[in-house]
Amino acid sequence: MKQEDTLVRDIAAKELREVLASTEALLSAISDEGGESVQELRNRLTTTVANVRKELGKSFFDTARERYYQARDTAASVNRFAHRHPWLTVAIGAGMGVVIGRLMKD
Repeated sequence: MKQEDTLVRDIAAKELREVLASTEALLSAISDEGGESVQELRNRLTTTVANVRKELGKSFFDTARERYYQARDTAASVNRFAHRHPWLTVAIGAGMGVVIGRLMKD
């Protein structure tokens, strides 16, 4: 599943880069055309292209760091819950064991 997600993300990023390249080519082609509305559109497209390029430029390590911090925070939350409600944690674990056992039995 994770490999499929990575493949889909890579394809989407490639297509987005192609769209950005086409948009930049269009912007340079119409650089001297039109009136005020075309100028406004050109400015908005330029800003959007810059923002998307910035997001696409995030490195793998930045994304991995964000996921690490997210996982760490989740683990800390689960740990706090388990310390505050130990018997409820035991009951949840037992219930999950029963459900998994039933699923594996069938």
